[in-house]
Amino acid sequence: MPQPEWDALASEVRDLQARVARMEAAMGMSAHASPALAPPSAEAAEPDLASPQLPGILESPTSLLPVLGRALLGLAGAFLLRALTEAGTFSPRTGVAIGLVYAMLWLVWAARTPAAHRLEAALHGLTSVLVLSPLLFEATTRLHAISTWTAGALLLAFTLFGLAVSWRKDLLIVATFATLAGLGTSAALLLATQDVLPFTYVFLAIALAMEVSACLNHWLSERWLTATAADLAVLLATWLVTGERGLPEGYAAIPHAALLGAQVALLGIYLSSTIVRTLLRGFTFTWFETAQCAAAFLISVGGGLQLTSHDARVAPALALLALACAAACYLVSFLMLDRGGEHGRNFHTYSTFGFLLTVAGSRILLSGAAASVAWSVLAVAAIWVGGIFLRLTLKVHGIIFLLLALGTSSALEQAAGLLAGSRTWPGGAPWAIWSGALTALLCYAIGTRHGAAVTPSWSSRALRILVVGTAVCLVAGIAAGLLTFAYHVIFGAEATHAYCATLRTFVLSAAALLLAWGAGRWDRPEFGRLVYPVMALGAYRMIAVDLHQDRTSALFFSLLLYGGALIVLPKLIRVRAAA
Repeated sequence: MPQPEWDALASEVRDLQARVARMEAAMGMSAHASPALAPPSAEAAEPDLASPQLPGILESPTSLLPVLGRALLGLAGAFLLRALTEAGTFSPRTGVAIGLVYAMLWLVWAARTPAAHRLEAALHGLTSVLVLSPLLFEATTRLHAISTWTAGALLLAFTLFGLAVSWRKDLLIVATFATLAGLGTSAALLLATQDVLPFTYVFLAIALAMEVSACLNHWLSERWLTATAADLAVLLATWLVTGERGLPEGYAAIPHAALLGAQVALLGIYLSSTIVRTLLRGFTFTWFETAQCAAAFLISVGGGLQLTSHDARVAPALALLALACAAACYLVSFLMLDRGGEHGRNFHTYSTFGFLLTVAGSRILLSGAAASVAWSVLAVAAIWVGGIFLRLTLKVHGIIFLLLALGTSSALEQAAGLLAGSRTWPGGAPWAIWSGALTALLCYAIGTRHGAAVTPSWSSRALRILVVGTAVCLVAGIAAGLLTFAYHVIFGAEATHAYCATLRTFVLSAAALLLAWGAGRWDRPEFGRLVYPVMALGAYRMIAVDLHQDRTSALFFSLLLYGGALIVLPKLIRVRAAA
């Protein structure tokens, strides 16, 4: 190739290298690049393998050596302090005080380290932890120079100091080491001294500090660590106190009032933090806040209930607290957050907590039958208010209240036995199935009346089907129970039960026909949706029960009734479609 072409190719390559160098300089990928970078020489083109660049951590591997050296000197200072204390130069308490200040100075050094040197800051923070934690552990367990409460107070002070010095630059690594020192050393001292209460309160205090920081949008990623420690500490204290064998030998006494205070504090810390963040600061509920509030409630209320054998006033107080929190959650969700958009998750979370707290509070305060009556009243009220203000969430809560009431009172169990099984009337508490049927019918009537002017959504139609299905089950169960009861009254208690099976099949066939007729007569599509499930239940009865009876005449009547219903049903459905 001629020489001019080689020269042109070399010029283009140099121009391309210069462009790449300018792009790297603009993107910050090269600290020494400039827009007018000259073509690199052969010597400069060779990579410097002896000193690779580590941006944001260290300039070179050799830079790590002085950092490690300073850390070792810091540990040497801690051992010197220990030797002077053991030799009697310093008293144990003076040695602890000097060691605490010494460890805090290392935290300050870590906080003053440039943010780009993360490894250096981490080593300084680790040095402070290695200075403080063994010092406090030995002073408390071996030398007995300080009490467990004093050790807990010093650990809390160290943790708060670490959070404070790292606040301005938002140094997560420094805050993390300070928090780990407080939590880890407290946990070790709790197990070693078997004194649970002081360090439980240390965990709660650190959790409170972390939640205050979270309300100011700091240290959000560390919340799970302090929350887990606080939860486990309160759980351990509750288990030790309420165990069948009592407090194990060797453990320090845990007064019930102090334990109850810890349980209430756990719940108060996370409820307050969540309220501040979601209502006052406008943040959206996080999964951590949802899970932790639920866990704190279960631990606090469940643990408090374990103490009711020692104080009968605890259970009513917890129930009233739960109901008050439930009312607050409902008011917040429907008066402040029911606007959709960015508040959607907060609305659903608060309303769900309101429902769960209502269930828990009423169940703690009331016995089984009384709770069933209360939930029936709440079901009617929720569906009524939801219908007036067009709130689907309240309707859903109302239906769940209804199902809880029916399950607690055994109404659903009785209806299933009378309709699909071989249960005889009354077969239990007749008031339960009667009141359950009336409540279900009332809920359906209220829900359809207030929603008549509005075209129901898919969710509303599904709820209607569920309510009317529950009502049909209960009413059909009552009918089957009364018919079989009348049969035995007329023909005697020893009369064959084969015809009772026929009567139950008759009730199911008649219910399907009435549902099909009512769907067209009153324009109730939810009735029509239930026709085939009712007939499927009838088919199950035919196969599982009627075919195994000892009277052929009873089987004949069952087949006649069920087959007749199958013939008539299509005509009723066509009439409904034509209408």
